[in-house]
Amino acid sequence: MNEKKLLTKDYISMGIFSLIYTVVAFVIGGIAQMTPITFPFMPLIVALFTGTVFMLYVYKIPKRGSVTILGIIAAIILFLTGMFWTMSLFFVIFGFIADLICASGKFRSFKKNLIAYCVLSLSPIGAYVPMVLMPKQFAEFMSKKGNVAAFSDIINKISVTYWIIPAMIVGTTICAIIGGLIGKKLLAKHFKRAGIV
Repeated sequence: MNEKKLLTKDYISMGIFSLIYTVVAFVIGGIAQMTPITFPFMPLIVALFTGTVFMLYVYKIPKRGSVTILGIIAAIILFLTGMFWTMSLFFVIFGFIADLICASGKFRSFKKNLIAYCVLSLSPIGAYVPMVLMPKQFAEFMSKKGNVAAFSDIINKISVTYWIIPAMIVGTTICAIIGGLIGKKLLAKHFKRAGIV
């Protein structure tokens, strides 16, 4: 495992794994957002289910820039599929930060990889931040998506309840830790062979 320059095969692998990560996040997130009750828990649920994909990603492509590209690809796909732009922005920013964290441990430190995953897992919260900071723009955005009357109450509660976003951050971080540990458990043999501790 090393931090040499990214090769053509690395870009191919990044494209494949980024697509898998984004599809899993999109499907799980979409299911979570189908009802007003589960709507606020989307980032937490996604963090639980994408941990294994992320851990496998950094194991397969342990090179500087790989996680940044993961964030960029996820951001592009989410934007093209109709998500509010702040979520894509969060994926780009947190993907870059997560990349720096992984690289600081040369992708061999599970602890740093886990911290990086926790950071990247906060990206979906970008879908909720505009409810607080840009309620008018978000309302206009939602109105173009059709009949969302069933979600108006929970969206309004998020916009006026100061503790919901901080609670999402804490809850998502906890779920990301669990998701990352699940990934470590499932990939234990690979990690041991690669010297990831």
